[in-house]
Amino acid sequence: MHKSDLNRVVFYSKEDMASGHQLRKGELILRAEIKSEYNDVNEILELYNIKKYIDIELFLNDWTSEDILVFKNKATEFGKIIGRFMSQINDINIIDLYNKTLRNYINSFWELVNNQNVFKRISEENFQKLLLYESHLIHIILNHKNIVERYNATIRDFLLTYPQSAEILLSIYEVKDDLKKKQKTLPKSLTAIDKEAIILNYLNSNVTNLNYVELIQNFRNKNDFKILDKTRLKAKRLLKKETDKLFANKQGLNYGVKISFPENLNKIKDGFVDDNLIANYSYSLDFIKQNRATYQLFLNFKYLFEYLDNQNRINLVSKRSEMGALERIMGVHSQNEYRSGTSFSLSEVTSHSQIYTYSQVLKNLSNSLENILHLTFTNVFQKKYSFADNARFSIPTATSYFEKVRLLAPEFESALKQFKLYVEDGIIDFELLQISSSPSTIKDIPSLNSKKYIYLNETSEVMVGCSNIFFSDQTLLAYVEPFKEDKYSNFFDLLANEEVKFTSYEEYQKPRLNYLIKNGFIRVNKNNFIQMVNPARVLILKDLYENDVGSYYNYPIDFQREAQRMDSEDIINFENSLFSKTEQDYFNYFLNKSQFTNGLDLRNSYLHGTQADPNEIEKHEYAYFTYLKLIFLAFLKIDDDLSIYRATKKQNAEG
Repeated sequence: MHKSDLNRVVFYSKEDMASGHQLRKGELILRAEIKSEYNDVNEILELYNIKKYIDIELFLNDWTSEDILVFKNKATEFGKIIGRFMSQINDINIIDLYNKTLRNYINSFWELVNNQNVFKRISEENFQKLLLYESHLIHIILNHKNIVERYNATIRDFLLTYPQSAEILLSIYEVKDDLKKKQKTLPKSLTAIDKEAIILNYLNSNVTNLNYVELIQNFRNKNDFKILDKTRLKAKRLLKKETDKLFANKQGLNYGVKISFPENLNKIKDGFVDDNLIANYSYSLDFIKQNRATYQLFLNFKYLFEYLDNQNRINLVSKRSEMGALERIMGVHSQNEYRSGTSFSLSEVTSHSQIYTYSQVLKNLSNSLENILHLTFTNVFQKKYSFADNARFSIPTATSYFEKVRLLAPEFESALKQFKLYVEDGIIDFELLQISSSPSTIKDIPSLNSKKYIYLNETSEVMVGCSNIFFSDQTLLAYVEPFKEDKYSNFFDLLANEEVKFTSYEEYQKPRLNYLIKNGFIRVNKNNFIQMVNPARVLILKDLYENDVGSYYNYPIDFQREAQRMDSEDIINFENSLFSKTEQDYFNYFLNKSQFTNGLDLRNSYLHGTQADPNEIEKHEYAYFTYLKLIFLAFLKIDDDLSIYRATKKQNAEG
């Protein structure tokens, strides 16, 4: 059993906030005389960790230039001492030395064994003993390519029987690495058949983690790692079985939605969350009855149900900014999955309930969702925006939801293709549309307007850094006297609501403030208060932080001018497509699995006949109303695009 010693120096990373504390501990060793002899493996490993700090030039602020020069020379000597000690490790003493290694230094020990070729002097037999005695050691060993190559067969045999091997495989091939951990290496002798066997053994075991079971179900096959459909089905059934158990025990967070359309409501819309965590939404039936024109009924999805926000961005997309800190970091997530949290789940339940109940209201008014879509695309857009007068959109005549979805899906694709042709040619040529039989992807649908969307240039480290300091709830700059009890969520909210003095901050907080000052975002006035220098720029960055995208033409004119300046400084990028990137992701999540392994695949399942049994009416009903929702969203985006285009043409004509 390895002991721990918290008084020893440990190197974590260049970015780790504990570096100052670790260097202060190492300072005692750096200022002491170098010993003539070192026999303790942990002393050697501590020298190694100190040397890593010095090598990347991380120093304490109170070290003088003379101190730093002395410490650099000592770090060079440490390297020689470490090398001499490691050269004496062999097959006779390896097990004893490793057993004496502190828990804090196990990673460092194997890093040196790998980098200094110590493994060449260790037999397969002793390596196997170490691995069998401490099976969790495999997670560290796989970080070191040279060791893996040296003990190729031994590691393969171990992985075939190790209970967590499936989780290791999935972490390498599928899991999103948010923490940027070191890349693991697998033994070359581990075949694709071996990997499939490891997955099957895992599913048959009693140590499965449901997060990994879900990854198996949705795994995207690779050239050297493929999961059979039978294995996926096994994972799917296991996931359902265990999930049903959890819900049977009433574990987890319960929430719901209630939609009503009362008469004599004194507001157009209202909402509240009750004590049972049920979101209650009410919409004025009188308002709907009094505004029964097709276009007004269509716009209810924007103004009543808020499918779009005030910039005409789709409100229902998953946003990282709406996920809690725990939702962002906890759990196991595929690098190819559509990431979402509780906010997204509630939004989906709400939007689905809204369109379903609205369909019943329209039915009582002798109208229908399908009729509104048909008239909006083929008539309203033509009258309002001079859109193509030959646009087509057919209403499904089938009675079952199963058949309705199969008829509605191609109509949706046709409508998008028609709009694409209109943008490209100014007309809809149906002969050309019929020749182009290949489906158009969501991202391929263009906009009539250049510079439609604004995105932060993610390669601009300065802007990303400043944005995080302003808007992240993790920077702690909002936690300062005398406002600690006000619980502002981030630094921007604090500055927007209070007068904050620079001197109120602790020394450890000031480097972030100085970073914002250096990059022209804030200044300290003569009274020592912090002020924002360019509010328009800060607000644009806030918009991009919270929504991932900005709608250029829906910005005020002074914001548009600032966006132009930001573009010239390579802070942002412009793109012109009908749907923003987050909106494209949202559509792809529902329609196919080409982008996201956890996508619902509605389009392909109905196209290829792999959908639910025709008798599973509820599933087909859900699919149908989901398709209707997506079409309403798409037509709302087309409406916005046509409106911007008309307004821009008018402005240009007026000079």
